[in-house]
Amino acid sequence: MSTAKPEISPGKMQVKEKERGLVWGLLESAGDNNEGVRQTVAGSLITLGHKHPGFVLSSIHKFISSPQTAPKVQVQSILYNTAENIVRECGEKIDDKELIDTWTDAAVKLLTLPSVAPDLQEAASGLMVALGSNPKHCSAVMETLVGQIQAGTLPSQSIAETLGALAVVNVKGTVPFIKVLLGLMVQCLPSVKQDNLKVALAMMLSKFCETIQEAIANKEPDPDISVEAYMTESAAIFEILVSLWLKSSNSLVRQETIVCLGHMSHLLPKEKLEELAGLVVTTILSLYRKASSPYSLTFSLALITDAMLKNNLTEGMKFHVDHLLGCVFNQVCVIPNYSEPFTVKNHYEVLRCYELLAKHFPENVMTHLLQRLENASHMQRVGALIVSKHLVNSKTLTNSHISNLISALNPLLSDPNSKVVKSFTQVIVALCHNCHLDAQSGAPFITYLVKHSAGVSTPQTRRPSLAEPDGESVSEVSRRVLHLLATTVDGARPLLWPHLLNFVCTPEYETSLATTLGCLAHLANNSKPEEDKGPLLTGPPGPPTAHVLLARLLVLSCIPGDGTIGTAALTLLQGLAPHVNPQVVEPWSQHLPQLLATLQDFTSKGDAEPSAMQMWHDSLRDFLASTIININSEEFTINVGVAQMDQLHLYDKQQAQLCFLMSLIGVTLKHMSNKTFVATTLDSLFNATSHKSAVERESLALSVGTAAASHTDLVLTHIDMWLKTADPAKKSLSFFNLIKQDTRVEESSWMRASIVLCLGQISTLAPANVIGSRVDGPIMLHLLNIINSNKSEMVNEAVLHAISNIARALTRLPDFKLRQRPLLITHLVNTSRSEGLPHPVLASVLQALRDLAALEPQLNVEERTIILQAGLNATLPRFSQAENVDPYLTKCNAQLSVLIRTIIQKDTNPATLDDVTTLLQSWTVAPAELIRIKSVELLHTALRTYYDHLTFTIEGPTNFNQTCHLLAFLTPRLSDPSSQVRTQAVGSVYMVLRIAGRYNGQTPDHADEDLELLKTAEEQISVDDPQRIDNLVKDVGTVISNKLTFVQLRSFLSCVVVGLQDKLGESSSGVALVITIIFTLRGHQLHQHIKEMLDSIYTRLEKVSHKETRKRSVEALTRLSAHNLNLVLDTMLNYPLPYESGVSGTWRNLGHDPKLCESALEHLKQIMERTQLFTEQPTATESTVRIATLPPLSAICGLTELIHDLRTPVKNEQEDKDWETLDVSEPEEELQTWPDSQKIISENFPSLTALLLLSYGSYVGVVAPLHQTGGTNSKSAFNFIPNRGATGLVPTKIVLQCLKSLIDVIDCKSLSVVLTNKIRDEEEDTTEIFLHSLSEVTAMLVHEAPKHIEKLVNHLDSHHAYEMQRVTVAAVFAQLIAEKCGGNYELLESITDGLLSRLNDRSVHVRRLAVRGLANFAHLQQNQVS
Repeated sequence: MSTAKPEISPGKMQVKEKERGLVWGLLESAGDNNEGVRQTVAGSLITLGHKHPGFVLSSIHKFISSPQTAPKVQVQSILYNTAENIVRECGEKIDDKELIDTWTDAAVKLLTLPSVAPDLQEAASGLMVALGSNPKHCSAVMETLVGQIQAGTLPSQSIAETLGALAVVNVKGTVPFIKVLLGLMVQCLPSVKQDNLKVALAMMLSKFCETIQEAIANKEPDPDISVEAYMTESAAIFEILVSLWLKSSNSLVRQETIVCLGHMSHLLPKEKLEELAGLVVTTILSLYRKASSPYSLTFSLALITDAMLKNNLTEGMKFHVDHLLGCVFNQVCVIPNYSEPFTVKNHYEVLRCYELLAKHFPENVMTHLLQRLENASHMQRVGALIVSKHLVNSKTLTNSHISNLISALNPLLSDPNSKVVKSFTQVIVALCHNCHLDAQSGAPFITYLVKHSAGVSTPQTRRPSLAEPDGESVSEVSRRVLHLLATTVDGARPLLWPHLLNFVCTPEYETSLATTLGCLAHLANNSKPEEDKGPLLTGPPGPPTAHVLLARLLVLSCIPGDGTIGTAALTLLQGLAPHVNPQVVEPWSQHLPQLLATLQDFTSKGDAEPSAMQMWHDSLRDFLASTIININSEEFTINVGVAQMDQLHLYDKQQAQLCFLMSLIGVTLKHMSNKTFVATTLDSLFNATSHKSAVERESLALSVGTAAASHTDLVLTHIDMWLKTADPAKKSLSFFNLIKQDTRVEESSWMRASIVLCLGQISTLAPANVIGSRVDGPIMLHLLNIINSNKSEMVNEAVLHAISNIARALTRLPDFKLRQRPLLITHLVNTSRSEGLPHPVLASVLQALRDLAALEPQLNVEERTIILQAGLNATLPRFSQAENVDPYLTKCNAQLSVLIRTIIQKDTNPATLDDVTTLLQSWTVAPAELIRIKSVELLHTALRTYYDHLTFTIEGPTNFNQTCHLLAFLTPRLSDPSSQVRTQAVGSVYMVLRIAGRYNGQTPDHADEDLELLKTAEEQISVDDPQRIDNLVKDVGTVISNKLTFVQLRSFLSCVVVGLQDKLGESSSGVALVITIIFTLRGHQLHQHIKEMLDSIYTRLEKVSHKETRKRSVEALTRLSAHNLNLVLDTMLNYPLPYESGVSGTWRNLGHDPKLCESALEHLKQIMERTQLFTEQPTATESTVRIATLPPLSAICGLTELIHDLRTPVKNEQEDKDWETLDVSEPEEELQTWPDSQKIISENFPSLTALLLLSYGSYVGVVAPLHQTGGTNSKSAFNFIPNRGATGLVPTKIVLQCLKSLIDVIDCKSLSVVLTNKIRDEEEDTTEIFLHSLSEVTAMLVHEAPKHIEKLVNHLDSHHAYEMQRVTVAAVFAQLIAEKCGGNYELLESITDGLLSRLNDRSVHVRRLAVRGLANFAHLQQNQVS
């Protein structure tokens, strides 16, 4: 019956067609020239193949086999590799046997053809191996491959390689075919001639042998499988290989043959192995001399040796053992190179050979090793040590052999060779691990490790071998071995504990302490109860005593460093507590963990600060003191002191540890009652100290001072003795002493410095009930004697420290008064004035001054001033020269700050604060930025301290009168270029206002919105944005304005204007900004002080060159004018002509504000209209001279300045500015326009022009006044005060200049040019010149400003007292008629009437001009007349 095939739906068919097209497109792209494209295509095919393996594999095969699409060899290789990947991953999913057979046949064809490219054959082989590795297809693949090997026919090299690879990857599937293959090989091996084929077949046979042995071991696939089944074929093949291939001239053939023989030796019958093994071994040993890579020889030798020994062929081996040992020993002496794996493998195979031989021939091996250990060559000793370590670890040797080995190792303890040492350490580890050493036999080995762990690493003289992966030195290896033994090898514990304690106090093993202490700490805290039964710390010849260890371990833990030694030392102490004394077990269990935690913090933070280090040392000293107190034994304390003195020599080259030990000696003496021992120890310690060293002097002083806490009088007695010893005058004047005079004086200075420091520490640490009398007595007596006789800077430094210590000690006695304080202050002040005083010494001076200032009674005013001046003058100038401030200079500044705080705290009084701020004021304006920063910081500190300690008493002051002065000299710093100065300045302003508030009755927690605004400004004013800084300064100015009363405001303004002359432009402009804010907010209250304000500002502006400062200053005056305009105008009009730049700037700034401009304009017009323009004065020749009066002339000058900035700018304009002071050093800014003010001027143009034209006529022939009025309150018109620059003033020129400025406002350019020329004309104005100029000006006005003519006529047509004014009106009217009034004929009637009325004027000039005008009228045309 036939079964119908299932129908495939159209949808599925469409999907399959898409997949087929996709795969085929990828296959066509597999040969792309781009490597990246080819890799992407292969990856895509593999991805598809994992989902549809059969479909993709069949498509690839069709693509390769089709004649139309057959790709190149390179592409075929890629496709075969792709197929291999798919088969390897998805072989189980492929059920199409026909597809497998198709691929198998194609691959076998490629494997058998000799002309196929190697890459393609390798890819085909890989495909076959992938198919064979799958149990489902292995049989088919193996049958196909076996079918290629016919009896008597040689297989191809690729077939052999494929079979070998298959035997490795699929043991279970290939074992059933191996016996057949071995039989076929027996027939064809003799006929193989090609070396490449021999190599391939030898490798295949080796893998067959490995597969057989694995199958026998695992009993798979046949549980009954055995070696006997393969012996016949193996024997035949072995004999062929030995007789034919082993003698090949090709080294690669020999190498693979030897490996094959080694593997096959385990498949031979015993008789055949006994017959041929000797020959093979002999051949292998002979080949060592020629082999460049001996691994294959050693590997095969180990296999054959193993096979012979398993078959009990020891008799046959006896003849080869010695020769064999000699050959393989040469190999073990070659250090393996880990970058070449075969050298490492060869090394392990050599050790395997030794292990095999040692099991059956131990005597031969031991004799061999002992001979090599005694050899002179270090390489042979290293090789013997390597073999010994391996044999010990493999447990091959008997105990007697181990004993002989240990005895043979003892002579090597003195071998200095680094390679020998490193190998020896490994042997020691092996011996300890296998418990072959006891305490007695192991002691030399432990000493050996400690000795080498203390060695200094020698520099590498050659490139380090990769056999030493980290390039470790001998010391590093030894330390690592010691740590390993102590922490992980239980058998090493009896050897290390307590033997390692003997190395703690031995100086030659100093550098190994980190490792030794770490091991001891671990051992001590992990000891077993049965180990602690007997006494441990018995002293020599056993471990050191408890006193010695306590003294040593505390000193070792004094320097945190990386924490290794200190942590180990304290941990060891914790474990030794039961052995030290039962009384310390409980206290130490609480105290030592705290110390360890502190030490851990130091380690995590890195370098500890000096203060933290001091605290750590204090903790250790407290620990020693508590230990002595808990034990409460005089004998123990004395023994500790003896141990400490005995250990001084251990630290000859470790000064920090020596100094700490000296301080510990002081602690021990403090808790000792035996005065004889104390006295002896003090003398010994003083004599042992290197007084030349500053740190040793300080440590001696601390030790002596600590001892003085219990033995004050005894210590002072010794001080007296030491001073006599240190006096060079007491020495005998022998000949040799005279030669050494200079040296003796220097040594005496060192000793005296030590003694002075001792005096300071005695004062600090002596009991409070005795310190007062001792300071007032022997201590000050000795100190003052030394000060008076001293010539050494070093002794002077010690004196400074001693004074500080004495002063601080006396603070414990509130009622004690140091009588010698004035003398000490004088000495310190003189020291601070010394030239070239080092920064550390200055810091000590300031600290001593601070400590003296803290004593009772309070400093008087003179002392306080002297101290502050000395501190400031000595410290702050140093910052001007310091590019990078060193830490000592920073410390000086900190000490100065503490000094100021102390003085204020001691006497919190406004007078004290006034002294401090007055002295600081001059430094706040220093040119050097760093000085300003530090001085303002000090000021802020002083204010903060005063505020924090401010108290009010009935007798105390009730007002804080310094408010205005402080705020005034802080104001320039608000806008200082330095952000730090600005921040501190705002903070200082805040503190001043806080202090003032306290005096006004506010509580410390009083909430104030204004002051909160200051806190915000303080946080933000460090920004770099100038606009933001200005806004914040305005906020500060607003707060100041709000907080000051009117009286304070006047005082503040009188002081703050000084800041306009600040040397820093940013600061002076900030002052002007603050003044502007105050004038804006409080200007209405200053109407009685206008002249005072203007005088103070103008006086300083003349000395200010900073443009922004001048600009803001006149802006401030403008804001003041907004409240008191007439007063300001009258004051400015009284200033001498020509106006100074400040006055001119104020006038101009007024013109910018439309309201102020209009009001000022009306004020000036009234003065010009109502004030007499000139007076006539008689002269010595009985003639008269007309002199201009100041008010109208000043008004005209003011008008000129008022409209100066409102003019329309004219390019390349050249003005006559001889009367005006200009700053030409700064570039002009782009001109701004003020249209509102310009409009006002334009509206007033006719009236102003009329006034100016009348003034122009009046000033013809008039001279400038040679004096100025005395003031606004003067009733006389002429108070003769010399008027500077009067000779340069020409009234007519002034009027023309003003008229020109007015003309420029309405932009009459031609007329402006004419007026400019007339101003420059140096010819003296006469009536004729005046009339000509007036006619010209009038004519041009008609043409350029006709709209203003009518109003001008109205303003001119009035009664005028002065003749020249009437002349001016007549001349203007006459010219207007000539110009036809600019076409305004309605105006002719008014003008004609005016001229007709002037025909009867008493002035001939007026009548003449009227007639001229009427004549001009006659020339008009008839229609114009009508």
